[in-house]
Amino acid sequence: MTTPALSVLAEDAVPARPLSITMGLGARAGPGRSARREADGTWWRAEQGAGGPVALEVRPSGERLILRVHGDPSTPAPEVDAALRSARAWAGLDDELSGFADLVSGHPVLRRLMTRLGPPVLGVLPRASEAFGIALLHQRVQGAEAARSHAQLLRLLGTPVLPGLLAYPARQVMHAVPAHALRPCGISQVATRAFHLFAADEPAAQRFAVAKDWERLDVLIRRIPGCGVWTSAETRLVLGDADAVSYGDFHTATTVGWAIGERSETDEAMAELLAPFAPHRGRVVRLIERGVHEGLVPVKPRRAPRAALSVHRHG
Repeated sequence: MTTPALSVLAEDAVPARPLSITMGLGARAGPGRSARREADGTWWRAEQGAGGPVALEVRPSGERLILRVHGDPSTPAPEVDAALRSARAWAGLDDELSGFADLVSGHPVLRRLMTRLGPPVLGVLPRASEAFGIALLHQRVQGAEAARSHAQLLRLLGTPVLPGLLAYPARQVMHAVPAHALRPCGISQVATRAFHLFAADEPAAQRFAVAKDWERLDVLIRRIPGCGVWTSAETRLVLGDADAVSYGDFHTATTVGWAIGERSETDEAMAELLAPFAPHRGRVVRLIERGVHEGLVPVKPRRAPRAALSVHRHG
């Protein structure tokens, strides 16, 4: 696959703020990525566009962020403007943090994490279909295996935009791909059917995401066979729903319970612990996860080695 020659179509400079934690999605090292971070801190994202593929660039520059859109010079102006807005949202510049600091100020653990780490800034993936696809591939498997499937899917069906970067497959492609074509990516027939059904509803899902109509997006996702509260929450969180909590996760209830509760490990206990923090419950979970990563909160000791990745797949 060859990549097109891209030109700078638009540029904006805005005051810097902490970059979005969503930026890293799809940035795992190796071939088959939709995003990456350069050594100087610059982030790149490959995107589909009605006027052709575009690349989003977010470059830290002192106290400002430089946002650029790269694409074919013939890209219509409305598409360029939409891509620039996508870059802004992806960087987390549109995230609404008001009220979060006050909510966590009364909890000693969360207050300490907030002081040390700052608030988790939620960026927005530009396309609801990619958010759903990432969530679907992470169902009931380890993160490394899901990332492997995502990379294989991009290499198989994605659109080359920059060297090493591919845009998530277009709606028409995901709607038409047969199940047997996705088996080498470790994607089941049930998951392929979910991809097909979401692709059919993608325009509506995108409208709901843009409008922040999380209730209707939740209904749309959960009526797809095999997709429940976890898949919906994982999708909505990276589309900007700061209140989305992934109930049913293998680790989340335990992580939250050990960090801010009495070492509880059930969804019911987690729901009770998080209730005071609406409408930022998902953001609180992300703050706790960052605290775990930095070794700032207690975690349940591991009792067994990590399970090996599946070996039943092709490739």
